[in-house]
Amino acid sequence: MKNKMLLLGAVILVLTLTGCKGTAPKNAEEDIKKPVRAIEVKETASTKELHYIGTVKPETVKKLSFKASGKIAAIKAEQGQKVKKGETIALLDTKDLSFAVEAARAAKAGAEAQYSKALNGATAEDIDLASANVVKAQKAYEFARDSLEKARKVYEGGGMSKQDLDKAELELSIREQEYIGAKTMLQQAEKGAREEDKQALKSQLDQADTDLRYKQSALADADLKADMDGYVMEVLSEQGELIAAGYPVVILGSADSIVSFGLTQEDAAEVKLGDRITIESKGALYDGKIKNISKIMDMETQTYNAEAVLENADLPAGSVVKVSVPAGEYSAVMIPLNSVLRGDYDYVYLSDNGIAQKKEIKIGKVQGDMVEVTGLNKGEMLILEGIKSISHGDKIEIIR
Repeated sequence: MKNKMLLLGAVILVLTLTGCKGTAPKNAEEDIKKPVRAIEVKETASTKELHYIGTVKPETVKKLSFKASGKIAAIKAEQGQKVKKGETIALLDTKDLSFAVEAARAAKAGAEAQYSKALNGATAEDIDLASANVVKAQKAYEFARDSLEKARKVYEGGGMSKQDLDKAELELSIREQEYIGAKTMLQQAEKGAREEDKQALKSQLDQADTDLRYKQSALADADLKADMDGYVMEVLSEQGELIAAGYPVVILGSADSIVSFGLTQEDAAEVKLGDRITIESKGALYDGKIKNISKIMDMETQTYNAEAVLENADLPAGSVVKVSVPAGEYSAVMIPLNSVLRGDYDYVYLSDNGIAQKKEIKIGKVQGDMVEVTGLNKGEMLILEGIKSISHGDKIEIIR
């Protein structure tokens, strides 16, 4: 019995000692504060951005054509080819155009001679010739007059028919008109052309000059050249084809590009001409400036079409790009990206009177190593370092 009592006492002693060893560490752990680093949450100015999908196209599109009709001698460009201003695009057969220029040059020379003659007056030879014609016409008139007088006497005597008398009268009338005309020509030669005649001849000369210059231009234009730097969007004709004047041969797009996108009615009120934008294509970023915003809504898309000029961007027409348009500033909370943890939701740890507090947040746009968030308040202490070793409710100590 005595031995049993001793054994029971030993067991109680062991249990007592064991209990004491387990309690002491637990109380010590509860007093440990985990070290962390934290910063104060602040608001910063941020820029609101509108995001759209846009399409790249040439800023300028031109349809190149010949000024004259003819046969295409050669096509010197193909679709997609880049061209420089002044580079030959197509050639027209020039044989018929050369003949037309020579004919126009001869017509102008004739008009110049007539106008010069009107300005300078008739030469002495012209006046002498006109005087001789007057003398001839006068003699013919007098002869016809005398012949008519004789014919009348013969008619009255019954020796001539009425028809022959009429012929004599007609002959006199003709000779009289020729005489009058010859005297008029002499007077004009002596006095020079009238002012209205000079004006008429000047108009004919101007018309001949215009016709010559047009045909010379058409001949020069037989070598169809690019009138801007750009690229060939489409070739509409072939070598050997007969083509009408003014009919497009090639469609040329400018080297400068624009991006076109649709603004909603609300966004159109915030965006202005000249606003800077950013374009993203396959991970590369380009700058641009808004040059046009339509005042009329596209009823199919319910948007207002906007166009922005791209700067230093060599993007092919038809490229689909992302467009970011700044639309004013606002206050936002920006925190380091590495302070955000993810589980069932995005969250961070805050220090609240020495206690770690887990708080859900919503992530916005990322700028470098910072991210815009909602769910935090200005002045709260955000834990940056030590977040992987703490849990909600842990005691913490902010170290400097």
